[in-house]
Amino acid sequence: MVEHDEAAIIDTGLPKAQEIVDRVVELRPWLRAQQAAAERERRIPQESIERLDAAGIFGLTAPKRFGGADFTTRELHDILRALASGCGATAWMVWAAAGGNLWSFAFDEDTVAPVYEAPWTGNRTFAVAGTSRRMAGTARQVDGGWMIEGAWPFSTGSVHASHGYLAVFYDETDDYDETDDTKLGMVLVPKESLVARDDWDAMGMAATGSQTMATDGELFVPDEHFSTPKRLTERIGELTARGEGPRRGGLARSLVTGAGVALGMADHAMEVFLGAVGKRSIPYSPYTKQVDAPITHLTVGSAHTQIRAAAAVADAAVAGLDRLDAEETDPSERDTLQLHTDVAYIWDACSSAVETLFRASGASAITKRQPLQLIARNCRAGSLHAAHGIDTWTENIGRALCGVEAQSSVGVLERSS
Repeated sequence: MVEHDEAAIIDTGLPKAQEIVDRVVELRPWLRAQQAAAERERRIPQESIERLDAAGIFGLTAPKRFGGADFTTRELHDILRALASGCGATAWMVWAAAGGNLWSFAFDEDTVAPVYEAPWTGNRTFAVAGTSRRMAGTARQVDGGWMIEGAWPFSTGSVHASHGYLAVFYDETDDYDETDDTKLGMVLVPKESLVARDDWDAMGMAATGSQTMATDGELFVPDEHFSTPKRLTERIGELTARGEGPRRGGLARSLVTGAGVALGMADHAMEVFLGAVGKRSIPYSPYTKQVDAPITHLTVGSAHTQIRAAAAVADAAVAGLDRLDAEETDPSERDTLQLHTDVAYIWDACSSAVETLFRASGASAITKRQPLQLIARNCRAGSLHAAHGIDTWTENIGRALCGVEAQSSVGVLERSS
């Protein structure tokens, strides 16, 4: 099956995954040189976007019928890991913005085609979902469509996108009821019809440009630009039957590929630390070179082992998803729970390893011109994302292992019925 997919990519003139990785590696010095400027500007610099676009980065998860690469989970994970070793915030933006591509499967061809066929540099869409009204807007039905209103925080990818997918509630309660699929929708709107509040100013992942997008009062959205999680599931089934659907796994697959961002930042941190360890001393100690100190060996060994263990967990998750996809089988609820937990573990282990290396780097490492402090802040920020909460997911898997049932909130992409 993999050989067939690769042949299809060659036949259509699209690059293979390794070619994308090679291009990313070539871009790595540029991306690293731009990290400080990106953080100051609180967005990825436009020239970086142009270079990434030329490298084919923004076609990684686009629908196949619009030129998407249709890569395996393994391939996407490896590309994002390579990209994050250049700039973690850039890789995060690329990964997060790709979520909009999945929602593109929920809409009819005539609605989505203009988004992908118009000339554009950068990510075509961004997507903002939510599990409560705080993270979504509201909608009321009118003749021919919907009037929506609200503000959508954490709109990663909105700076460079042409369109946005926005979650809207259209009932009178505060939260989504899993037993009722008539309360939540997603709307596709041109970004130019929204107001960018430019309010993203964070201690980590500042360069992702994850600003709040809002309406200016009510905004009309035609019926064809409105969909639901149920419709997404139906459309994916229809397209999959025709060989045009996305690979299986949904949100869990997205999170597993995104774990490559954590590993890439950890790779970069280790490279930075080892590159300086022979040049530093340890003040107030007998060691004129840090590399000679046993504590340094312990530090490096501990961080290395954490990163290696996280990578092993990622490899198992990636292999499991690609196996299920080859078998044309969706992950079970238990599979999905385990995948979520694996991703939380990877982010926690990587951020801990990076922090260990940062603490061992001395006082000079806190200066903004030193890359390790930024890697540490970005990696920790990524680990704090709601989908990556280590305590939440270890509790969830532990509860399941103990046979205790409990209702948990879920993301929009996991609401299929």
